[in-house]
Amino acid sequence: MKYSQNLQLKDSVIDKLQTNFIDENNRTHEKVKYYFEDCKGRSCQGLGMFVLRKTKRKVMVLDYWLNDGVERTLSNGKKIFGHSKRYVLGDYDRTKFNVKAIEKKLADLRTEYGSKNDLTWSVDIVSGEKLKKRKLYDTQLGEIQRATFNDAIKDFFQSNCPQIDKPSETLHKTTIRENARYMMGYHDRLKALKFVTNKDNQGEIEFQENYKINGEVQEGITSWNMFWSKFPPKEYSNIGPGKSVFDTPFGQKVLADITEHDVRHYLNALTASPGTKKQIKESFSYVWNHAKEKTMLGKNSPNNPVRNIKIEKPTASAASKYNTKEFTDEELSKILEACDLFKYKYPFQVFVIKLMIFTGRRRETLLLLQWSYIKWNTEVLDNDGKKITVYGTIEIPAYVNKTKVEDKFWITSNIRDALVELHKQREFHSWSMFIPWCFPSPRVKDKRFLRKGNENSTDAARLKDVMKLWKDIKKHCGLTDVAMRMFRNTHENKVNEQKKAASTWDVITVTGRSDTRSSESSYLNKKLTAKTADIMDDMNNEWDRIKKIRLIK
Repeated sequence: MKYSQNLQLKDSVIDKLQTNFIDENNRTHEKVKYYFEDCKGRSCQGLGMFVLRKTKRKVMVLDYWLNDGVERTLSNGKKIFGHSKRYVLGDYDRTKFNVKAIEKKLADLRTEYGSKNDLTWSVDIVSGEKLKKRKLYDTQLGEIQRATFNDAIKDFFQSNCPQIDKPSETLHKTTIRENARYMMGYHDRLKALKFVTNKDNQGEIEFQENYKINGEVQEGITSWNMFWSKFPPKEYSNIGPGKSVFDTPFGQKVLADITEHDVRHYLNALTASPGTKKQIKESFSYVWNHAKEKTMLGKNSPNNPVRNIKIEKPTASAASKYNTKEFTDEELSKILEACDLFKYKYPFQVFVIKLMIFTGRRRETLLLLQWSYIKWNTEVLDNDGKKITVYGTIEIPAYVNKTKVEDKFWITSNIRDALVELHKQREFHSWSMFIPWCFPSPRVKDKRFLRKGNENSTDAARLKDVMKLWKDIKKHCGLTDVAMRMFRNTHENKVNEQKKAASTWDVITVTGRSDTRSSESSYLNKKLTAKTADIMDDMNNEWDRIKKIRLIK
């Protein structure tokens, strides 16, 4: 049974209405309907109002008779040629949608849908209003589809630079910075932004609290709207070096109209460097795919204009020789000796170099290690009668790795000694005890204020690189034509030289490297076994031998 009451159509009555949701039978109702009797025979005939108990909303509705000409038979046998319907007008509001506004709305509806002969309706209000919204949406969608390159750039960065294949994840902060440089950089606007890494090792964009332009301190940006307003596109008339897409006529082009020819012309006008062209092409693809995901290219979006653009890599580059080059045993011995020499000048940093040697893992991965990844557990394993002692494992989550798969390896005595010494140095620098990173940054602000419960786990608290240390090591050891990537080559080659890695699976487990497709498939199923412990034990003995080289005269 419906619970309804009568009401006058007056603001003074509706606004001060106190609704009792309990009827004479002591039954509680979630909503009460009010009829406006004074509307009978007037243009507002059929107007009603629902008051909702939980939210106290006052919803205005119109019950109307639609003369659709369709014959229907009632239960009593009477034939009719129409039916009743309901249209929701909206919530009553004394200032925004009061009685005057409601009567105006009803009058407009009657003009558009009402019968000229009586108070019935010849056109369905619900269908008519839906059609209006659809047309409005089509118009808005059409405007979106005509979005310019700059519109897409804005939306891409405001969305925090999502990945192409996984829009729920963002690009790495370094990649975001590169995208920002080519898409909207070469301008003071980038000084107002900072690029950080979140707990999932994904990049994020934040606004600087303050920044300097021409030596003058500027108040920080607080929103993207403020950012775009303060840094509108420059009005450069042509494309050329030092000008981002955002600041050239290319950024004003409708994105869906950009052709492969346009992109080729832009790349050729901007730079002759294949590496820079490749980076800009990738940045373009990120923005293009984001625009496609956000329906900014239309229902039948064109193909990505960079899809068929091939950028030839140089046959040789200054750094390509390091792809296969490796360290000699004598060089490794000198580097390990230098690590001991510089461990106080560069706290924590020398252990990054040592772990690169002992584990063969990427520098970028090691710099992201946290103490929680280290699982200490001394045990003796048996591999065909050989007893191998391991001291636990280091388990690296998938999101930390460049390959986006989990990595783990045994802790040998050399790895153990490096970690123990690293922990001692951590105790000496007491502020670092409240930082979960294995390699904290000496630039952490307010070290003396760090307390238990206020651990600094942000990306800003970790070491980002060891380039200054590496420069000093090279100078001390007399090394002139080397690169840190050679540590991985050296480690993998030494594993292969052990002649015990019967499959790529063993090599991948020990080295953490994946060079072939078959290796990559095995890498996904990596397990720590006595066999891999045996290989790592042999490698550990090899490092012991190399360390002793410097003692031989």
